[in-house]
Amino acid sequence: MTTLAIQNLFSYVEEENLSALKAHLDRFKEVDGRSDNGQTPLMLAAEQGSLEIIQELIRRGANVNLDDVDCWSALICAAKEGHVDVVKELLENSAYIEHRDMGGWTALMWAAYKGRVEVTELLLEHGANPNTTGQQYSVYPIIWAAGRGHADIVKLLLNNGAKVNCSDKYGTTPLIWASRKGHFDCVMHLLENGADVDQEGANSMTALIVAVKGGYTEVVKELLKRNPNVNMTDKDGNTALMIAAKEGYTEIVQDLLDAGTYVNIPDRSGDTVLIGAVRGGHVEIVRALLHKYADIDIRGQENKTALYWAVEKGNSTMVRDILQCNPDTETCTKDGETPLIKATKMRNIEIVELLLDKGAKVSAVDKKGDTPLHIAIRGRSRRLAELLLRNPKDGRLLYRPNKAGETPYNIDCSHQKSILTQIFGARHLSPSESDGDMLGYDLYSSALADILSEPTMQPPICVGLYAQWGSGKSFLLKKLEDEMKTFAGQQIEPLFQFSWLIVFLSLLLCGSIAVVLGFTVDPKLAMAVSLSLLALLYLFFVVVYFGGRREGESWNWAWLLSTRLARHIGYLELLLKLMFVNPPELPEQSTRALPVRFLFTDYNRLSSVGGETSMAEMIATLSDACEREFGFLATRLFRVFKTEETQGKRKWKKTCCIPSFIIFVLVLLCLLTGMALLAVFKVDGENRTVNAVLIAIGSVVGLALLLNCRTWWQVTDSVLNSQRKRLHGAANRMHKLKSEGFMKVRTVL
Repeated sequence: MTTLAIQNLFSYVEEENLSALKAHLDRFKEVDGRSDNGQTPLMLAAEQGSLEIIQELIRRGANVNLDDVDCWSALICAAKEGHVDVVKELLENSAYIEHRDMGGWTALMWAAYKGRVEVTELLLEHGANPNTTGQQYSVYPIIWAAGRGHADIVKLLLNNGAKVNCSDKYGTTPLIWASRKGHFDCVMHLLENGADVDQEGANSMTALIVAVKGGYTEVVKELLKRNPNVNMTDKDGNTALMIAAKEGYTEIVQDLLDAGTYVNIPDRSGDTVLIGAVRGGHVEIVRALLHKYADIDIRGQENKTALYWAVEKGNSTMVRDILQCNPDTETCTKDGETPLIKATKMRNIEIVELLLDKGAKVSAVDKKGDTPLHIAIRGRSRRLAELLLRNPKDGRLLYRPNKAGETPYNIDCSHQKSILTQIFGARHLSPSESDGDMLGYDLYSSALADILSEPTMQPPICVGLYAQWGSGKSFLLKKLEDEMKTFAGQQIEPLFQFSWLIVFLSLLLCGSIAVVLGFTVDPKLAMAVSLSLLALLYLFFVVVYFGGRREGESWNWAWLLSTRLARHIGYLELLLKLMFVNPPELPEQSTRALPVRFLFTDYNRLSSVGGETSMAEMIATLSDACEREFGFLATRLFRVFKTEETQGKRKWKKTCCIPSFIIFVLVLLCLLTGMALLAVFKVDGENRTVNAVLIAIGSVVGLALLLNCRTWWQVTDSVLNSQRKRLHGAANRMHKLKSEGFMKVRTVL
């Protein structure tokens, strides 16, 4: 048949012109002519649903099982379009019911996908396989029907042996497909036929999780009646409850809570259900979770708790609800921010007040060392500053420096209009605002400590305290001492830190051991022992450094070692500075806060009789406090190495215009070099070069010792004779002086 004849044949079929078709077939007997894409007239007629034309073509011998270039047969075309009569006619004429197109789809799969109920029923009656799958994604007909909401087809397929728990290549079942779109009738058919509610599909999602994600409440209720595992998670670690809380599905959240879902399971980022609800701003869900005792102190992303997120969202209602559950208000984020610091930065007065009422600490600092007071005063917020300073004990924080050396007081002074002047000028202090101690002394000790600790206060200053015996003077003075120590941070133990001094000392120790062993035993053994010791030392330092910062009772030993090492290294560093470095000049006026330290002496047993001895004892007690604070050697050697006024403007102390530390290092190197030469070459009278070098080194060391004889004598005297001994000796000689001689003792001291 010519091309023109084929075109005419297809046009007659397309126009459903039966008489013209018959005349054409009478003339050209070829009934299975193909178009450019391999389609036959029978396929076209089946797609159009032209039953009479199909019957005529079949009567004339048309092949019902031919396919086009895409492997589409007449049966597939008819099933896809839902032409029941055509499908029936083709099946009665031996059409192959399991023929697959290019994608592996059969006529039944197309009927299920398109929702052709009657066609599906007819195909199943003629033996179509309900469990056939496509080639690419292995999708069953029941999966397509369930996913597209064709409930009648799902029921037909199940009644004809379709697998209720079949899955595609990703493991997704018909129940998951139906639940994802909320097709309630499909879900019911599947559940009634025993669908597994806990089977996981793509991305580890169960039917419950996808139903919750879509917000299909009725589907969720039906699934929960089958007692699923409500704590299963998807690939991101989200439970069904987590998803519902984030999306704000209040009714679903309540249903899941009633079903016994765990409320504290975190997702992969560390956020809990409560944090998800807070971030979404869903107040009712937050309350429901708190009623189920959700853990409010779990840290999520960036160490943020639910309370912190509520503060960050500025939701005072949620903050109030969470605070009623007594959370930890001092938990810090990775940036070192507490909820109070965040609320202050956001200038949310209502939330700041709520946090302060719950006991949030105004002394908290962020990674820059800023307290809420720094932030409030820098932001020029008088109301916030008033709130933060409502407890008199927090007044000392006005003088606490941040890492840049700025104090809230300095920041306020740098502005033309002072906030603090307005606050303290109008505020009336009341003991009821303190911690409520029974004597009411907290207020007065705090106020007095603020005055005495103020950095601009120039000593000397005398404060008199007069009261009857038993009225609590000693108690007040003890509280005053504690307040001032707290202000200066003297109650915080320093932790071990790596420094160049540690490196120098460890190398000096190992080098000295190597020289001694090399001189007495063997150089190779000395090198091995010194390197091994150096490695062990640094391993010990690393363990102490990190262990001292770990929490838990099992690490207490590391914390103790860390604090003691830090304290003794601080003593040694102070001693070296005392020997070789001039103290910096104090500026007359500075915007930076200088460190403050307080030493306290015994104030008891003073009387008019024997008052000189009592005064000497009091000053001796102060000297003992210095030794405890700054170390035994540094305190006693201060009199030897104290700076002359002529050197005060230079950094390094000098001897003969040469920095003293250079001379010290040179002498030390000479000693080490001499010991090394003795270890290597021994004592050999014939080796003149080595002997000459040793003589030169000995001369340098001897000269240094000789020139510093006076210094060594003063060092020995200061170490052996404490300041207490000197003071008592001066007091005992008072009987040799005249009545005004006591004033002269001051010059001796």
